[in-house]
Amino acid sequence: MSRYFVGIFIAFLSFSMIPEMMNVGQFGFWISIPVVALIGWIYVAMELVGDYSENPFSGMANDIPMLSLCRVIEIDLKEILGETDLLSAIEAKRGVLM
Repeated sequence: MSRYFVGIFIAFLSFSMIPEMMNVGQFGFWISIPVVALIGWIYVAMELVGDYSENPFSGMANDIPMLSLCRVIEIDLKEILGETDLLSAIEAKRGVLM
């Protein structure tokens, strides 16, 4: 639903910016086009970031590295119990820790 609201907002933003930009001068109409495009791009980018960050456990590059966290917890618990055959920590592959 938020995508629809962002689209409606951008559509109405263009109608509200034109009269305000006409007060700037005779080129105000043409200036309103890139201004509305910039503001619309910002809102669409915020929508995409919000959609991406809704699920932090999906296993993508910027998500929480659950496998690595679980391995560290397992190693710590084995150290507390005094076991000697410890697993190695998960290494990052191409700068990404999974």
